[in-house]
Amino acid sequence: MTGAPVLAIPPPPADDVRVVKVLDGHTIVVTPYGDPFKVRLACIRAPELQQGSSALAAKAALEALLQPGAWVTLSTRSKAADGVELAEIIPVGSTVPINLSLVQVGLAALDPLAASPCNQEIYREAELRARAMQLGLWRPSLGPRSRQP
Repeated sequence: MTGAPVLAIPPPPADDVRVVKVLDGHTIVVTPYGDPFKVRLACIRAPELQQGSSALAAKAALEALLQPGAWVTLSTRSKAADGVELAEIIPVGSTVPINLSLVQVGLAALDPLAASPCNQEIYREAELRARAMQLGLWRPSLGPRSRQP
């Protein structure tokens, strides 16, 4: 065979994966190159889909931040008791975890029982600011039931 050499595309680093889809306000499906798997956003709690408009808002925000096909880095990884991967999700080229972004806009709260090694103080401060500014879950119009992520 003659012609230009074919250059192989190197695989991404082990913690870089592509977004397949968003399942809810705190769970996504990703794939490195093989089988897709679920990742739950570490350090945070977001409303479950059956909790109404606040849950739909959290899912929509996550979908806007994580388009299918986007590359992200899984950081501070661990496993939940149910076996689902937990991680801070950082878009390639960014330094801010999506997890923290959701807390900053009031669509998620710090999980005080989080076992993952994220910086809980940063998340706590972001939640307090969102509460003080009455953003997202903390808007008075959502009512007390909707505020429980």
